[in-house]
Amino acid sequence: MQRTGTEEQTIKQKFGDVEENPIRLSEGYTKQIIKQLNTDLASHFIIFFQLKKHHWLVEGPDWKHIHAALDEYAKSIQGHADELAERVNLLGGIPLSNPSRFVEVSYVEYEGEDKMDLRMMLQNDLEAQQITIEQFRERIQFTKKNNDFGTEDVLKDMIGDHEEIAHEIDHYLKNASLEQTIESVNNNIKSLKKYKI
Repeated sequence: MQRTGTEEQTIKQKFGDVEENPIRLSEGYTKQIIKQLNTDLASHFIIFFQLKKHHWLVEGPDWKHIHAALDEYAKSIQGHADELAERVNLLGGIPLSNPSRFVEVSYVEYEGEDKMDLRMMLQNDLEAQQITIEQFRERIQFTKKNNDFGTEDVLKDMIGDHEEIAHEIDHYLKNASLEQTIESVNNNIKSLKKYKI
């Protein structure tokens, strides 16, 4: 939308600037943690959209259960993104909200828009959770060292959810893949037809 010359935007705070926070954490620290939390925020949006993509595309004999589970994971991640944004705001920063920057800032690699087999999709989802867990462990240590116990608690609550999601996805991937199981059944059917058993 174009603005006329009479419509001027009044900017109260530029993205990247840090205002004084009401919980008396130092500006030096809050600048660092806000940048880190915005990285977490971008990563959560990448994970959210990846989970939703997999939720939409999942196929196979167990599709209904996995379809529902992926949707629940996505809702959990979306909730975390909101909490991260609220925390950035509390600390005096502006939450990252430019979708075009999510891929650039995220520590989770964007998978792309192509459809993959179920095992590969779940492996990518598991890896995204594992990377996030590792990042959160570092972040929790950093917040603790700087007496930011509120952010520490927020991240500790979230890491538990990420660990549970990773645990469940890992169970889906155990033993033979879902595709291998389907392929094995199809091969057995072909063998039966071949030998007319």
